[in-house]
Amino acid sequence: MTVDELDQLLRDRFDLGRDDLIAALKALPAHRPWATQLTAAEAQLLDDAGFTEDPGAYAETAADVTAHMGRIYSTAYTAAEVAMGLGVNDSRVRQRRLNHTVWAIDDGGTWVYPSLQFDTVHNGRDSLTLKYVRGLDRVLPHLLPRGLHPTSVAGFLLTPQSELLIDGQPKSVREWLLHGQPVEPVLNLIDVADWAAT
Repeated sequence: MTVDELDQLLRDRFDLGRDDLIAALKALPAHRPWATQLTAAEAQLLDDAGFTEDPGAYAETAADVTAHMGRIYSTAYTAAEVAMGLGVNDSRVRQRRLNHTVWAIDDGGTWVYPSLQFDTVHNGRDSLTLKYVRGLDRVLPHLLPRGLHPTSVAGFLLTPQSELLIDGQPKSVREWLLHGQPVEPVLNLIDVADWAAT
């Protein structure tokens, strides 16, 4: 496979560039199969219960997470874009990142800001105005200090929740907040996850 072929496959299959893929791969934990090996008795017990090994499962999961991370990186804004889009200075963006009221991820030593926390408003041809999703500044301080993987944070914000119903339909946290709904049910979801994890 040539470099051009790889670039074309990345674009066709995942809509990613090579830099996005590299950033996504760096965000994945290292695969160390020896660190999780089972004893022969443990493996036999799992096999007997129907939990047989699926060699393609890890590759499929890793490809899915890598593609998801690549999309998060490829659509993220730089700190300068966030500052300009929100109409604030760089130090205010940095302050919000440090107090977890805005979500940032490390992109090789540079902070980038996933776009899903913003509602984008285009003003004119080259002008971009960002509007922060109302209520996320109250949700993120409960979520981000947990050290969750970016795909977990994105999943929490984008997956429809049965507890967040609008017109009888489950909505994601992002949709819920964009519809002007109260923040408390979202905070309750985080509290329930805390309780379930203990």
